[in-house]
Amino acid sequence: MIVEPNSTPEIRKYNERPLGSRSFILIVCLFLMVLIATLQSLPPNDFFPYVRIGEEIVKSGSIPTTEFMTYTQFGKPVEYQYWLPSLIFYWVFKLGGVTLTTLIVMLCTAAFFILLWRCLMELDIDPLLSALLVIILGLTAGSYYIARPQIFAFPLYGLTFLALIKWQKKDNRLLWLLPPATVIWVNFHGSFILQFFLLIPAVVFGSGNRKKLLIFTVICLLATLINIYGFGIWKSIFSVVENQSNQIYSVEFQKPTNEGWQANILFGTFLIIPVLIALLKPKVRFLYWVWFVGFGWMALSGIRYGVWYLALIIILLGLICNTFIEKHINSNKYFQNRKINLSISVFFSILILACLPGVREFWWKDGPPAYSETTPVAAVEWLKQNPHLPGEIWSDFDSSTYLTYALPERKLFMTNRMDDFPVEQYEDYLSIYHGRYNWQSILNKFGINLLLFNYLEQPVFMEAISSSTTWEEIYRDDHFVIYERNS
Repeated sequence: MIVEPNSTPEIRKYNERPLGSRSFILIVCLFLMVLIATLQSLPPNDFFPYVRIGEEIVKSGSIPTTEFMTYTQFGKPVEYQYWLPSLIFYWVFKLGGVTLTTLIVMLCTAAFFILLWRCLMELDIDPLLSALLVIILGLTAGSYYIARPQIFAFPLYGLTFLALIKWQKKDNRLLWLLPPATVIWVNFHGSFILQFFLLIPAVVFGSGNRKKLLIFTVICLLATLINIYGFGIWKSIFSVVENQSNQIYSVEFQKPTNEGWQANILFGTFLIIPVLIALLKPKVRFLYWVWFVGFGWMALSGIRYGVWYLALIIILLGLICNTFIEKHINSNKYFQNRKINLSISVFFSILILACLPGVREFWWKDGPPAYSETTPVAAVEWLKQNPHLPGEIWSDFDSSTYLTYALPERKLFMTNRMDDFPVEQYEDYLSIYHGRYNWQSILNKFGINLLLFNYLEQPVFMEAISSSTTWEEIYRDDHFVIYERNS
Protein backbone atom coordinates (compact mmCIF):
# COMPACT_ATOMS: atom_id res chain seq x y z
CA MET A 1 0.00 0.00 0.00
CA ILE A 2 1.25 3.49 -0.87
CA VAL A 3 1.94 5.57 2.23
CA GLU A 4 -0.44 8.35 1.27
CA PRO A 5 -4.08 8.99 2.18
CA ASN A 6 -7.12 8.56 0.03
CA SER A 7 -8.20 11.67 -1.82
CA THR A 8 -11.58 11.87 -0.10
CA PRO A 9 -11.44 14.71 2.46
CA GLU A 10 -14.23 13.28 4.61
CA ILE A 11 -12.18 10.29 5.80
CA ARG A 12 -9.02 12.06 6.78
CA LYS A 13 -7.86 10.94 10.17
CA TYR A 14 -6.78 14.25 11.64
CA ASN A 15 -9.69 16.61 11.01
CA GLU A 16 -10.65 18.29 14.28
CA ARG A 17 -11.92 21.42 15.96
CA PRO A 18 -9.63 24.46 16.41
CA LEU A 19 -7.17 24.17 19.30
CA GLY A 20 -7.61 20.43 19.46
CA SER A 21 -4.68 18.05 19.66
CA ARG A 22 -3.32 18.57 16.16
CA SER A 23 -3.66 22.37 16.24
CA PHE A 24 -1.96 22.59 19.61
CA ILE A 25 0.97 20.43 18.48
CA LEU A 26 1.38 22.76 15.49
CA ILE A 27 1.39 25.79 17.81
CA VAL A 28 4.15 24.24 19.92
CA CYS A 29 6.23 23.62 16.78
CA LEU A 30 5.64 27.15 15.53
CA PHE A 31 6.57 28.57 18.90
CA LEU A 32 9.97 26.85 18.82
CA MET A 33 10.71 27.79 15.20
CA VAL A 34 9.60 31.40 15.58
CA LEU A 35 11.47 31.73 18.87
CA ILE A 36 14.70 30.89 17.03
CA ALA A 37 14.05 33.69 14.55
CA THR A 38 13.15 36.08 17.37
CA LEU A 39 16.21 35.48 19.52
CA GLN A 40 18.80 35.67 16.75
CA SER A 41 20.68 38.94 16.62
CA LEU A 42 20.38 40.82 13.35
CA PRO A 43 23.49 39.93 11.32
CA PRO A 44 24.84 42.60 8.96
CA ASN A 45 26.00 40.27 6.18
CA ASP A 46 22.91 39.89 4.01
CA PHE A 47 20.71 42.65 5.34
CA PHE A 48 22.17 46.15 5.36
CA PRO A 49 23.47 46.15 1.76
CA TYR A 50 19.93 45.38 0.63
CA VAL A 51 18.56 48.15 2.83
CA ARG A 52 21.03 50.49 1.11
CA ILE A 53 19.95 49.29 -2.34
CA GLY A 54 16.33 49.89 -1.37
CA GLU A 55 17.21 53.38 -0.17
CA GLU A 56 18.96 54.10 -3.47
CA ILE A 57 15.90 52.93 -5.43
CA VAL A 58 13.64 55.21 -3.39
CA LYS A 59 15.93 58.23 -3.72
CA SER A 60 16.62 57.83 -7.45
CA GLY A 61 13.20 56.52 -8.43
CA SER A 62 14.75 53.70 -10.43
CA ILE A 63 16.69 50.46 -10.03
CA PRO A 64 20.44 51.09 -10.23
CA THR A 65 22.33 49.70 -13.20
CA THR A 66 25.88 50.16 -11.91
CA GLU A 67 27.83 49.46 -8.72
CA PHE A 68 27.57 52.50 -6.42
CA MET A 69 28.75 51.45 -2.94
CA THR A 70 32.50 50.93 -3.42
CA TYR A 71 35.49 52.88 -4.71
CA THR A 72 37.02 49.74 -6.22
CA GLN A 73 34.21 48.83 -8.65
CA PHE A 74 32.22 52.09 -8.75
CA GLY A 75 30.35 52.46 -12.05
CA LYS A 76 30.70 48.80 -13.08
CA PRO A 77 27.50 47.56 -14.83
CA VAL A 78 25.69 45.16 -12.48
CA GLU A 79 22.19 43.72 -12.01
CA TYR A 80 20.15 44.05 -8.84
CA GLN A 81 17.96 40.94 -8.97
CA TYR A 82 16.83 41.40 -5.37
CA TRP A 83 15.43 44.88 -5.88
CA LEU A 84 11.99 44.01 -4.45
CA PRO A 85 13.18 42.54 -1.11
CA SER A 86 15.61 45.47 -0.95
CA LEU A 87 12.69 47.89 -1.10
CA ILE A 88 10.78 45.91 1.51
CA PHE A 89 13.76 45.73 3.86
CA TYR A 90 14.36 49.45 3.46
CA TRP A 91 10.80 50.47 4.35
CA VAL A 92 10.49 47.88 7.11
CA PHE A 93 13.75 48.99 8.73
CA LYS A 94 12.93 52.66 8.26
CA LEU A 95 9.49 52.30 9.82
CA GLY A 96 10.19 49.80 12.59
CA GLY A 97 13.92 49.20 12.87
CA VAL A 98 15.20 45.86 14.03
CA THR A 99 11.91 45.09 15.83
CA LEU A 100 9.71 45.20 12.74
CA THR A 101 12.42 43.50 10.68
CA THR A 102 12.48 40.57 13.08
CA LEU A 103 8.69 40.43 13.08
CA ILE A 104 8.71 40.05 9.28
CA VAL A 105 11.26 37.23 9.55
CA MET A 106 9.04 35.59 12.19
CA LEU A 107 5.98 35.75 9.94
CA CYS A 108 7.81 34.27 6.95
CA THR A 109 9.25 31.50 9.12
CA ALA A 110 5.82 30.74 10.60
CA ALA A 111 4.19 30.68 7.14
CA PHE A 112 6.85 28.25 5.92
CA PHE A 113 6.27 25.79 8.74
CA ILE A 114 2.49 26.11 8.59
CA LEU A 115 2.63 25.09 4.94
CA LEU A 116 5.00 22.19 5.70
CA TRP A 117 2.62 21.11 8.46
CA ARG A 118 -0.27 21.24 6.03
CA CYS A 119 1.73 18.98 3.71
CA LEU A 120 2.18 16.47 6.52
CA MET A 121 -1.48 16.58 7.45
CA GLU A 122 -2.55 16.15 3.81
CA LEU A 123 -0.47 12.97 3.83
CA ASP A 124 -2.11 11.90 7.12
CA ILE A 125 1.22 11.80 8.93
CA ASP A 126 0.80 11.32 12.67
CA PRO A 127 0.84 14.73 14.43
CA LEU A 128 3.37 13.71 17.08
CA LEU A 129 5.69 12.27 14.43
CA SER A 130 5.20 15.44 12.39
CA ALA A 131 6.09 17.55 15.41
CA LEU A 132 9.24 15.55 16.11
CA LEU A 133 10.44 15.89 12.53
CA VAL A 134 9.60 19.59 12.31
CA ILE A 135 11.39 20.36 15.58
CA ILE A 136 14.55 18.33 14.92
CA LEU A 137 15.01 19.28 11.28
CA GLY A 138 13.65 22.78 11.84
CA LEU A 139 16.22 23.42 14.55
CA THR A 140 18.90 22.03 12.23
CA ALA A 141 18.04 24.75 9.71
CA GLY A 142 17.75 27.45 12.38
CA SER A 143 20.62 29.56 11.03
CA TYR A 144 18.61 30.23 7.85
CA TYR A 145 15.82 32.12 9.66
CA ILE A 146 17.41 35.54 9.36
CA ALA A 147 16.73 38.80 7.54
CA ARG A 148 17.88 38.14 3.99
CA PRO A 149 15.97 37.97 0.67
CA GLN A 150 15.79 34.18 0.91
CA ILE A 151 13.38 34.40 3.85
CA PHE A 152 10.59 35.54 1.51
CA ALA A 153 11.09 32.45 -0.67
CA PHE A 154 10.44 29.93 2.12
CA PRO A 155 6.63 30.24 2.13
CA LEU A 156 6.55 30.04 -1.69
CA TYR A 157 8.58 26.84 -1.56
CA GLY A 158 6.19 25.40 1.02
CA LEU A 159 3.19 26.43 -1.09
CA THR A 160 4.60 24.58 -4.12
CA PHE A 161 5.05 21.43 -2.06
CA LEU A 162 1.50 21.66 -0.73
CA ALA A 163 0.02 22.26 -4.19
CA LEU A 164 1.80 19.20 -5.58
CA ILE A 165 0.81 16.94 -2.69
CA LYS A 166 -2.83 17.96 -3.12
CA TRP A 167 -2.49 17.55 -6.91
CA GLN A 168 -1.40 13.93 -6.37
CA LYS A 169 -4.65 13.46 -4.48
CA LYS A 170 -6.61 14.76 -7.50
CA ASP A 171 -7.16 18.18 -5.91
CA ASN A 172 -5.95 20.77 -8.44
CA ARG A 173 -7.23 23.93 -6.78
CA LEU A 174 -3.88 25.17 -5.43
CA LEU A 175 -2.25 24.87 -8.84
CA TRP A 176 -3.90 28.20 -9.70
CA LEU A 177 -1.75 29.86 -7.04
CA LEU A 178 1.52 28.70 -8.57
CA PRO A 179 1.80 31.21 -11.48
CA PRO A 180 1.28 34.29 -9.25
CA ALA A 181 3.64 32.71 -6.72
CA THR A 182 6.22 32.41 -9.51
CA VAL A 183 5.88 36.10 -10.37
CA ILE A 184 6.49 37.03 -6.75
CA TRP A 185 9.30 34.50 -6.32
CA VAL A 186 11.28 35.52 -9.42
CA ASN A 187 11.32 39.13 -8.21
CA PHE A 188 12.36 38.17 -4.68
CA HIS A 189 15.08 35.53 -4.90
CA GLY A 190 17.03 33.40 -7.32
CA SER A 191 15.71 30.25 -5.66
CA PHE A 192 12.61 30.53 -7.89
CA ILE A 193 14.32 27.86 -10.00
CA LEU A 194 13.54 25.36 -7.21
CA GLN A 195 9.88 25.54 -8.12
CA PHE A 196 10.76 23.81 -11.39
CA PHE A 197 12.94 21.27 -9.60
CA LEU A 198 9.66 20.24 -7.95
CA LEU A 199 7.28 20.72 -10.89
CA ILE A 200 9.19 19.01 -13.70
CA PRO A 201 9.79 15.71 -11.84
CA ALA A 202 6.11 15.78 -10.81
CA VAL A 203 5.06 16.12 -14.46
CA VAL A 204 7.17 13.08 -15.33
CA PHE A 205 6.72 10.86 -12.29
CA GLY A 206 3.68 12.19 -10.42
CA SER A 207 0.34 10.43 -10.08
CA GLY A 208 -2.03 13.36 -10.57
CA ASN A 209 -3.35 14.89 -13.78
CA ARG A 210 0.00 15.32 -15.49
CA LYS A 211 -1.41 17.07 -18.55
CA LYS A 212 -2.92 19.77 -16.37
CA LEU A 213 0.27 20.09 -14.33
CA LEU A 214 2.31 20.41 -17.52
CA ILE A 215 0.13 23.34 -18.57
CA PHE A 216 0.65 25.05 -15.22
CA THR A 217 4.39 24.35 -15.40
CA VAL A 218 4.60 26.07 -18.78
CA ILE A 219 2.58 29.01 -17.44
CA CYS A 220 4.96 29.25 -14.47
CA LEU A 221 7.95 29.23 -16.85
CA LEU A 222 6.41 32.12 -18.77
CA ALA A 223 5.66 33.87 -15.47
CA THR A 224 9.40 33.98 -14.71
CA LEU A 225 9.70 36.52 -17.54
CA ILE A 226 7.65 39.03 -15.55
CA ASN A 227 10.62 40.84 -14.03
CA ILE A 228 12.72 43.84 -14.97
CA TYR A 229 15.41 41.68 -16.59
CA GLY A 230 13.06 39.44 -18.58
CA PHE A 231 14.67 36.23 -19.85
CA GLY A 232 18.01 37.61 -18.64
CA ILE A 233 17.06 36.62 -15.08
CA TRP A 234 17.83 33.00 -15.98
CA LYS A 235 21.24 33.94 -17.28
CA SER A 236 21.88 35.96 -14.13
CA ILE A 237 21.01 33.04 -11.85
CA PHE A 238 23.42 30.68 -13.56
CA SER A 239 26.13 33.35 -13.74
CA VAL A 240 25.91 33.84 -9.97
CA VAL A 241 26.21 30.10 -9.34
CA GLU A 242 29.13 29.76 -11.76
CA ASN A 243 30.88 32.97 -10.69
CA GLN A 244 34.49 32.22 -9.75
CA SER A 245 34.54 34.59 -6.78
CA ASN A 246 31.43 32.96 -5.32
CA GLN A 247 32.80 29.46 -5.85
CA ILE A 248 36.14 30.21 -4.22
CA TYR A 249 35.38 32.70 -1.45
CA SER A 250 31.69 32.51 -0.53
CA VAL A 251 31.18 30.22 2.48
CA GLU A 252 27.65 29.27 1.50
CA PHE A 253 28.80 28.05 -1.92
CA GLN A 254 31.27 25.63 -0.32
CA LYS A 255 30.46 21.96 0.17
CA PRO A 256 29.24 21.21 3.71
CA THR A 257 31.50 19.35 6.12
CA ASN A 258 30.30 17.10 8.91
CA GLU A 259 31.26 19.49 11.72
CA GLY A 260 28.79 20.51 14.44
CA TRP A 261 25.49 18.98 15.50
CA GLN A 262 23.49 20.60 12.69
CA ALA A 263 25.80 19.12 10.05
CA ASN A 264 25.71 15.79 11.91
CA ILE A 265 21.92 15.68 11.50
CA LEU A 266 22.04 16.74 7.85
CA PHE A 267 24.60 14.07 6.95
CA GLY A 268 22.85 11.62 9.26
CA THR A 269 19.68 11.75 7.15
CA PHE A 270 21.57 10.19 4.24
CA LEU A 271 22.55 7.29 6.50
CA ILE A 272 19.34 6.78 8.46
CA ILE A 273 16.95 6.71 5.48
CA PRO A 274 18.38 3.50 3.93
CA VAL A 275 18.32 1.86 7.37
CA LEU A 276 14.68 2.85 7.92
CA ILE A 277 13.75 1.61 4.46
CA ALA A 278 15.35 -1.78 5.19
CA LEU A 279 13.67 -2.10 8.61
CA LEU A 280 10.21 -0.63 7.97
CA LYS A 281 9.78 -1.45 4.27
CA PRO A 282 7.44 1.46 3.55
CA LYS A 283 5.99 2.06 0.10
CA VAL A 284 6.69 5.66 -0.85
CA ARG A 285 5.82 7.07 -4.25
CA PHE A 286 8.71 7.20 -6.70
CA LEU A 287 8.36 10.99 -7.09
CA TYR A 288 9.58 11.56 -3.53
CA TRP A 289 12.74 9.56 -4.25
CA VAL A 290 13.41 11.63 -7.36
CA TRP A 291 13.12 14.76 -5.25
CA PHE A 292 15.32 13.19 -2.57
CA VAL A 293 18.10 12.45 -5.06
CA GLY A 294 17.92 15.92 -6.61
CA PHE A 295 17.74 17.97 -3.43
CA GLY A 296 20.14 15.64 -1.66
CA TRP A 297 22.73 16.26 -4.37
CA MET A 298 22.17 20.00 -3.97
CA ALA A 299 22.58 19.83 -0.18
CA LEU A 300 25.91 18.04 -0.57
CA SER A 301 27.13 20.44 -3.25
CA GLY A 302 26.66 23.69 -1.31
CA ILE A 303 25.82 24.87 2.22
CA ARG A 304 23.24 27.32 0.89
CA TYR A 305 21.01 24.48 -0.38
CA GLY A 306 20.66 22.62 2.92
CA VAL A 307 17.43 24.31 4.03
CA TRP A 308 15.56 23.23 0.88
CA TYR A 309 16.69 19.63 1.35
CA LEU A 310 15.71 19.55 5.02
CA ALA A 311 12.16 20.69 4.20
CA LEU A 312 11.81 17.73 1.83
CA ILE A 313 13.29 15.35 4.40
CA ILE A 314 10.60 16.33 6.94
CA ILE A 315 7.99 15.07 4.48
CA LEU A 316 9.94 12.01 3.34
CA LEU A 317 10.73 10.77 6.85
CA GLY A 318 7.09 11.27 7.76
CA LEU A 319 6.05 8.97 4.92
CA ILE A 320 8.68 6.38 5.84
CA CYS A 321 7.94 6.22 9.57
CA ASN A 322 4.22 6.91 9.72
CA THR A 323 2.82 3.37 9.58
CA PHE A 324 5.19 2.17 12.30
CA ILE A 325 4.46 5.15 14.57
CA GLU A 326 0.69 4.80 14.22
CA LYS A 327 0.89 1.19 15.39
CA HIS A 328 2.52 2.24 18.66
CA ILE A 329 1.24 5.77 19.40
CA ASN A 330 -2.27 7.15 19.47
CA SER A 331 -1.84 10.90 19.07
CA ASN A 332 -5.56 11.52 19.41
CA LYS A 333 -5.48 10.92 23.16
CA TYR A 334 -2.96 13.71 23.85
CA PHE A 335 -3.60 17.45 24.36
CA GLN A 336 -7.39 17.25 24.24
CA ASN A 337 -8.15 19.96 26.83
CA ARG A 338 -8.92 22.93 24.63
CA LYS A 339 -8.97 25.43 27.50
CA ILE A 340 -5.46 24.46 28.57
CA ASN A 341 -4.35 24.50 24.93
CA LEU A 342 -5.76 28.00 24.53
CA SER A 343 -4.07 29.26 27.69
CA ILE A 344 -0.68 27.87 26.67
CA SER A 345 -1.08 29.22 23.13
CA VAL A 346 -1.82 32.73 24.44
CA PHE A 347 1.20 32.48 26.75
CA PHE A 348 3.42 31.43 23.82
CA SER A 349 2.18 34.37 21.74
CA ILE A 350 2.88 36.89 24.50
CA LEU A 351 6.31 35.38 25.15
CA ILE A 352 7.25 35.60 21.46
CA LEU A 353 6.29 39.27 21.31
CA ALA A 354 8.12 39.95 24.57
CA CYS A 355 11.28 38.42 23.10
CA LEU A 356 11.38 40.73 20.10
CA PRO A 357 14.48 42.94 19.90
CA GLY A 358 13.58 46.39 21.10
CA VAL A 359 11.15 44.80 23.58
CA ARG A 360 13.21 42.17 25.40
CA GLU A 361 15.72 44.79 26.53
CA PHE A 362 13.12 46.13 28.99
CA TRP A 363 12.98 42.89 30.98
CA TRP A 364 15.90 40.72 29.85
CA LYS A 365 19.07 42.69 30.44
CA ASP A 366 21.39 39.81 29.52
CA GLY A 367 19.35 38.67 26.52
CA PRO A 368 20.70 38.41 22.97
CA PRO A 369 21.69 41.83 21.60
CA ALA A 370 19.60 43.32 18.80
CA TYR A 371 22.68 43.51 16.59
CA SER A 372 25.34 40.83 16.36
CA GLU A 373 28.74 41.51 17.89
CA THR A 374 30.21 41.69 14.39
CA THR A 375 28.22 44.90 13.76
CA PRO A 376 30.37 48.02 14.45
CA VAL A 377 27.51 50.24 15.62
CA ALA A 378 29.55 52.42 18.01
CA ALA A 379 32.57 52.64 15.71
CA VAL A 380 30.46 53.80 12.78
CA GLU A 381 28.70 56.37 14.96
CA TRP A 382 32.14 57.72 15.91
CA LEU A 383 33.10 57.95 12.23
CA LYS A 384 29.91 59.89 11.53
CA GLN A 385 30.96 62.41 14.14
CA ASN A 386 34.37 62.79 12.52
CA PRO A 387 33.69 63.39 8.83
CA HIS A 388 36.97 65.32 8.47
CA LEU A 389 39.02 62.10 8.53
CA PRO A 390 40.55 61.82 5.05
CA GLY A 391 40.68 59.21 2.34
CA GLU A 392 39.26 55.84 1.45
CA ILE A 393 38.34 53.29 4.14
CA TRP A 394 39.13 49.57 4.34
CA SER A 395 37.04 47.44 6.68
CA ASP A 396 36.53 43.75 7.33
CA PHE A 397 33.69 42.04 5.47
CA ASP A 398 31.06 42.17 8.25
CA SER A 399 31.83 45.81 9.00
CA SER A 400 31.60 46.69 5.30
CA THR A 401 28.12 45.25 5.01
CA TYR A 402 26.92 47.42 7.90
CA LEU A 403 28.73 50.48 6.56
CA THR A 404 26.86 50.25 3.24
CA TYR A 405 23.75 51.60 4.95
CA ALA A 406 24.98 53.15 8.18
CA LEU A 407 27.66 55.32 6.54
CA PRO A 408 26.67 55.75 2.87
CA GLU A 409 28.77 58.90 2.48
CA ARG A 410 31.93 56.77 2.49
CA LYS A 411 32.65 54.39 -0.37
CA LEU A 412 33.93 50.95 0.61
CA PHE A 413 36.49 48.37 -0.51
CA MET A 414 33.78 45.73 -1.15
CA THR A 415 30.28 44.59 -0.15
CA ASN A 416 28.49 41.26 0.23
CA ARG A 417 27.64 41.20 -3.50
CA MET A 418 30.54 38.87 -4.09
CA ASP A 419 30.05 38.36 -7.81
CA ASP A 420 30.63 42.11 -8.34
CA PHE A 421 34.31 41.73 -7.45
CA PRO A 422 37.13 39.87 -9.25
CA VAL A 423 39.22 37.12 -7.70
CA GLU A 424 42.26 39.43 -7.56
CA GLN A 425 40.41 41.84 -5.28
CA TYR A 426 39.50 39.04 -2.90
CA GLU A 427 43.15 38.04 -2.72
CA ASP A 428 44.02 41.66 -1.92
CA TYR A 429 41.34 41.69 0.76
CA LEU A 430 42.60 38.48 2.34
CA SER A 431 46.20 39.74 2.27
CA ILE A 432 45.13 42.72 4.35
CA TYR A 433 42.79 40.74 6.57
CA HIS A 434 45.44 38.17 7.51
CA GLY A 435 48.29 40.67 7.71
CA ARG A 436 50.34 39.01 4.97
CA TYR A 437 53.70 40.37 3.85
CA ASN A 438 52.16 42.67 1.19
CA TRP A 439 49.33 44.23 3.20
CA GLN A 440 50.91 47.68 3.28
CA SER A 441 51.58 47.79 -0.47
CA ILE A 442 47.94 46.88 -1.17
CA LEU A 443 46.71 49.69 1.07
CA ASN A 444 49.03 52.02 -0.81
CA LYS A 445 47.76 50.77 -4.19
CA PHE A 446 44.16 51.68 -3.37
CA GLY A 447 45.05 54.93 -1.57
CA ILE A 448 43.47 53.73 1.68
CA ASN A 449 43.90 56.09 4.64
CA LEU A 450 41.41 54.65 7.17
CA LEU A 451 41.04 51.15 8.59
CA LEU A 452 38.10 49.77 10.59
CA PHE A 453 38.21 46.14 11.67
CA ASN A 454 37.39 43.66 14.41
CA TYR A 455 40.74 43.22 16.14
CA LEU A 456 39.51 40.15 18.04
CA GLU A 457 39.02 38.35 14.72
CA GLN A 458 42.24 39.62 13.10
CA PRO A 459 45.08 39.17 15.63
CA VAL A 460 47.84 38.84 13.02
CA PHE A 461 46.84 42.00 11.19
CA MET A 462 46.39 43.77 14.51
CA GLU A 463 49.92 42.86 15.54
CA ALA A 464 51.31 43.96 12.17
CA ILE A 465 49.62 47.33 12.11
CA SER A 466 50.33 48.01 15.78
CA SER A 467 54.05 47.78 15.08
CA SER A 468 53.84 50.00 11.98
CA THR A 469 54.85 53.65 12.18
CA THR A 470 52.64 54.43 9.19
CA TRP A 471 49.40 54.02 11.10
CA GLU A 472 47.96 55.56 14.25
CA GLU A 473 45.12 54.19 16.36
CA ILE A 474 42.35 56.79 16.79
CA TYR A 475 39.45 54.70 18.11
CA ARG A 476 38.91 51.48 20.06
CA ASP A 477 35.98 49.69 21.71
CA ASP A 478 35.36 46.13 22.90
CA HIS A 479 35.60 44.68 19.38
CA PHE A 480 36.58 47.28 16.84
CA VAL A 481 39.48 49.58 16.20
CA ILE A 482 40.02 52.44 13.72
CA TYR A 483 43.43 53.43 12.37
CA GLU A 484 44.40 56.52 10.40
CA ARG A 485 47.39 56.82 8.11
CA ASN A 486 49.94 59.27 9.47
CA SER A 487 50.45 62.42 7.43
